[in-house]
Amino acid sequence: MRRLPILAAVSLLSISAVMAHARSSEDRAGVGNQIIVGENETVGDVACVFCDVIVHGRVTGDVAIAFGKLHVDEGKSISGDVAAFATPITLEEGASIGGDLAAVGGNFTEKGATIHGDRVISSSPLWVLIPLAPILFFAGLIWLLITTIRNRTPMPPPYPGRYQRM
Repeated sequence: MRRLPILAAVSLLSISAVMAHARSSEDRAGVGNQIIVGENETVGDVACVFCDVIVHGRVTGDVAIAFGKLHVDEGKSISGDVAAFATPITLEEGASIGGDLAAVGGNFTEKGATIHGDRVISSSPLWVLIPLAPILFFAGLIWLLITTIRNRTPMPPPYPGRYQRM
């Protein structure tokens, strides 16, 4: 029962930290939703976790996405850098990225797009496990302890009159 308020507080602080990244009214940040930059719209920085970013307009800042999807339409641009973790990226014909592109653990599809900066792409899904390795290790350790304790604990004798007919 004590864990619920702590979990709620940690979740609220995490979400507010992502939202605080949106410094100006032109910046966009989101958790678990879809961020769409409209056809005649210009936005600054875009930060997104567990959501999709679809660019129909222009992004003048950087784009950071984790566990989502990035799609840049034909002829549209992102002026800054793009950092993506476990995110498939699709750049249509004539789309451009003005800065660097760093993508780990997602597919990259480029159909005649231009990337002006450096490009570091690792599409292997195994790279996604590296930041999650400590969590997976401790989860496995806890599972092993619980399984060992359950197997060593003797079963209590059945209730004497439970299965007798009267």
